[in-house]
Amino acid sequence: MSKTKVLGMEYGIEITRPWSPEMYEHNSKVSATMKEAIAKALDSAYNECDDEDVRAIAKAVCAYGHGYGYDIEGIYNDACNELKMVPDHWLNESCWPELVDGGYVKDLEVKFVGYKK
Repeated sequence: MSKTKVLGMEYGIEITRPWSPEMYEHNSKVSATMKEAIAKALDSAYNECDDEDVRAIAKAVCAYGHGYGYDIEGIYNDACNELKMVPDHWLNESCWPELVDGGYVKDLEVKFVGYKK
C-alpha cells in the first residue's frame, strides 16, 4: 500500500504524492480557463485573417508547426481539435508560457498545482 506524501500547500490546496482529488479538481478548472482563453485568441486571429498569429497559436497548442502548404482554415481546425485534447502538463510546461510570452493570452494568477519538483 502506498503512502501519501505531503509536499506543501499551493492556493490553499495540500500538495500530495499521489495527487489528491482536490488537486485534480483544481487543475481541471485551471485547464478549462486556459483552454477558453486560447480558443478566444485563436478565434480572434482566425476571424481577423491573421495567418501569422493563427500559425503561432497553433504551433504552441499542437507542438508542431504547419508549413506554408497548409491553408489557414486547415491550421485553425487542426489547432481547435488539438486544443480539446491538449494535456495539462503540456499547457503548464510549454503551451501556456509560450502564448503568454507572445502576448496572445494574459497570464493567470492561479496556475496548476503539483507540477513543481
